[in-house]
Amino acid sequence: MPPGRPKIYKTLEEKTLANRSKSSRSYHKNKGLSDSVSDTNIPRPRPVGSGRPKIYQTAEEKILANRAKRISEFWQLSKTKKRQNVAGWMTLVHTTSRKFESMVHGTVPAYMEDLYRQFTISHYKTIFTDPMLEVEALRSTMRHCENSLLQLSGVDQNLRMAEAAGRAIQEVIACLEDILCSVMVGKAELFEMYKKRELMYQSL
Repeated sequence: MPPGRPKIYKTLEEKTLANRSKSSRSYHKNKGLSDSVSDTNIPRPRPVGSGRPKIYQTAEEKILANRAKRISEFWQLSKTKKRQNVAGWMTLVHTTSRKFESMVHGTVPAYMEDLYRQFTISHYKTIFTDPMLEVEALRSTMRHCENSLLQLSGVDQNLRMAEAAGRAIQEVIACLEDILCSVMVGKAELFEMYKKRELMYQSL
């Protein structure tokens, strides 16, 4: 019969000591793993001021976001409401016109002149971009009214009224776009065009 596995330990005492050493190494190894796992499971104290992060860094950013939200809500309301008759669409035409008139406060040249004056003081481009967002939302609503009135009643007095209101809104959009193009080139360009009376609103 061939010899079996050679004996590593000559005596029973050597084998006992070796087993103790092996058990000790295994214990310390497993203890280290369990400690590291338990450390990751222990909830860490929450640092002071670590609540919900701020979405807006400044008050100005928050104001602009709220304005955009109101414009979006107004457009969604006008878009989703079911108006299946001429009277319903004309109500929306009058509502949109009143919003535009309250925004302009008079004639278009006077309104644009006031915006220009504000810009010369603050030099903030938002003086023009904020009204642009509002007016574009009103124009989209009015265009929706025009298309619906045309389908319901054809070319009549109601459609002409909506188109007239839409043209007034579009006029402000064109004036704002004209100024914003100059601002993109540079403030000096805008001031020079104003001095020469070459801005669109100055010729209305």
